[in-house]
Amino acid sequence: MQLETSSWTDVEDAAPTTALLPVGSTEQHGPHAPVGTDTIIARAIAETADGESTADSVVLPALPVGVAPYHGHFPGTLSVSSETLRSYVRDVLESLSASSVETVVFVNGHGGNGGTLGNLAREVADSSEFDLEAFLWEWMRAVDDHVGHAGELETAVLLHLCPEEVGDPVAGDALEWDDTVDGGVVHRFTEGFSENGAVGDATGATAEQGEAVFETAVDALCSFLDRIE
Repeated sequence: MQLETSSWTDVEDAAPTTALLPVGSTEQHGPHAPVGTDTIIARAIAETADGESTADSVVLPALPVGVAPYHGHFPGTLSVSSETLRSYVRDVLESLSASSVETVVFVNGHGGNGGTLGNLAREVADSSEFDLEAFLWEWMRAVDDHVGHAGELETAVLLHLCPEEVGDPVAGDALEWDDTVDGGVVHRFTEGFSENGAVGDATGATAEQGEAVFETAVDALCSFLDRIE
């Protein structure tokens, strides 16, 4: 069930024990993909897994702005600090503590959120303040292939989910995320290594490919939910 479209009586009757919290970002994804890419994909995976999994779950409203300061020189990018994201999500967890929910899974679609959400999940597990558990799950880690930024796989998933929102796929000015040299970070902002903002070559992306990647991610999330029950 989706919390946004449910009444409070629906929620009371369903008494879900697992909550899926999609966490995305609003940031540049090259000249061809929407700035809401990370949120679009995270929400779609959570909603599909909710329908296919045996877990007694509810999908919470997606968080559309994440930690993305390194994309900040591109128009359309929004960002919050890691402290703000942590505090916001922590408050959401506190509001769930008195509900039927026992487990929260952060369905993360943006790499920049991972450190903050992972640390928060560990904090919740080690705290007596919360009467629930929290876990970090990321679709980028669930698929076998490397997922670039507005590259082939990410663009393919968008072509499957929302082709009308995708422009002509392009090759990025960088083929991989190349911000480190000799173990040190040399580029603080994305335009330092990719002028058009994309990383990877999306020109070969297809909707069929994206459907397969999407299904792999959904299957992985369903399996993960079974594992933590």
